[in-house]
Amino acid sequence: MKLFLASIFVFLSMGVAAMACPNYQLGGNAFSYTGEQLYTPTTFGVQAGGNNSLTNCGLGSLGSGNFRSAPDYSFDLTGMDQYLLAIDVDSQCDAALLVNTANAQWLFDDDSNGNLDPRIELNNAAQLNGRVDIWVGTFSGGACSGTVTLETFFNQQAPAPAPVPAPAPLPANCPNWNMQGAQIQLTGDQLYAPQRYGVQAQGSMSASSCGEFQGTGYFSAAPQYSFYLSGMDAYRLAIDVVADCDTTLLVNTADTQWHFDDDGAGYPNPSLDLVGAQALNGRVDVWVGSYNGTPCNATLNMETFYASAPQPQPQPQPVSGCPTFALTGQQLNLTGQQLYSPQSYGLQAGGGADVSGCGINAGGYANAAPNYSFYLSGMEDYRLAIDVDSQCDTTLIVNTADGQWLYDDDSNGNLDPRMDIRGGNQLNGRVDVWVGTFGGSSCPATLNMETWLN
Repeated sequence: MKLFLASIFVFLSMGVAAMACPNYQLGGNAFSYTGEQLYTPTTFGVQAGGNNSLTNCGLGSLGSGNFRSAPDYSFDLTGMDQYLLAIDVDSQCDAALLVNTANAQWLFDDDSNGNLDPRIELNNAAQLNGRVDIWVGTFSGGACSGTVTLETFFNQQAPAPAPVPAPAPLPANCPNWNMQGAQIQLTGDQLYAPQRYGVQAQGSMSASSCGEFQGTGYFSAAPQYSFYLSGMDAYRLAIDVVADCDTTLLVNTADTQWHFDDDGAGYPNPSLDLVGAQALNGRVDVWVGSYNGTPCNATLNMETFYASAPQPQPQPQPVSGCPTFALTGQQLNLTGQQLYSPQSYGLQAGGGADVSGCGINAGGYANAAPNYSFYLSGMEDYRLAIDVDSQCDTTLIVNTADGQWLYDDDSNGNLDPRMDIRGGNQLNGRVDVWVGTFGGSSCPATLNMETWLN
């Protein structure tokens, strides 16, 4: 039903402009939750903003605001019959909230959470059981960092659930997935490039006293890291620790299962190999403990591998015409901290449009749609280096978060381009990237991105 209604929305909206309007056919960062899981408030980082006005998209009757085309998050919700769902935003600007419910209803709010921030409450099972898409925009343009929080409450209009006997309480300092560590969002694609995080291996509570899992060593109550993972269906996740002391590793996966290891990477370092979309798509909490209770500095390593041989995916047909940010490329959410570890992305350089006639002060040939649309946040302290490696004469076109067009041809040497971009106004928000060719040919290429401290 939602797909059918989406088709009606596309054809009845404002022609070509509708291509850039909020569209739930695009999908956002995907997570799955039950009503019971969301009874514990769950918070996600978000960059509020967008270039698409609701008024220009045929949604002006809902309110005023500017949003991206693709939702920031797509939640697959189940077991919501007895619950009310509250969605609220905290931000540093005048944020707005747009929701498309499981039964394809559009909802909007501006200031109901106070402090110029929005809040929406849903209390109908038809709206909640299924996919719920969320956009966080701004009331009058611009962009800022913020958070969006989901929490369920028992719906007084629904029958009260039968009481469940309370389990015997565990010691207060035991590892507890109701607490959160440092929050990081990652996709399976991003983790294909190994990620490393500094951590203090420590803890005051012996695992043998906690009972919820079988393990040894000493852990803290809160995880050191809470990873919000998406796009993990094709991958397995390898986690290991390198340290100068005897460490242990504890993980609570998205399906709330505990996993423990002591010396899987060879004494004294632990490792775990996790697989399964249900276990990995969602929040994954990680504790690094000490076997004997003595703290030490450690490094947490995470990397994905294909769970099986990857199947070739059909490539979208290039759209002819000049480069335009009304279209989106492959979408990725990244922070300045994540990009401090270099990231690389494969693509096919080239396109059918002679860019010299497009009025954006660029040359070469490129497609209308960007190769990648990056949603960046936390970039204030960084400059961003973007370069290309290829076997042909490539060009690089970037449309920054503040709408500026940038172009380069050969600054990376070997007929390849490079740019250095700095400034939060240019980098915090959506940054679109096209890799074209100077002579109209086409070739495989690699796009490299890395941040450096200003």
